[in-house]
Amino acid sequence: MMKMKKGDVFSFMLLALGLGVATGILIAPKSGRETRKDLSEKFEKGFEEACDFMTYESRRIKSKVSETVDNLKNKFDDKL
Repeated sequence: MMKMKKGDVFSFMLLALGLGVATGILIAPKSGRETRKDLSEKFEKGFEEACDFMTYESRRIKSKVSETVDNLKNKFDDKL
């Protein structure tokens, strides 16, 4: 069995998502105006969720880096 890289998995997921959205748009029983409005609202919600996720992750990473720096400083001070 061939192992996929993380980037390959992410690309495949984006492709699958895009195909799903395109299929949904093509078979949707709504008018173009309604579909564009729905897509706009969903995009805005997704963007907000992505921003929230990135904010959470950046804070988490910043905390880990700060913790690691503090640990290294303590170890260095202990050696002196």
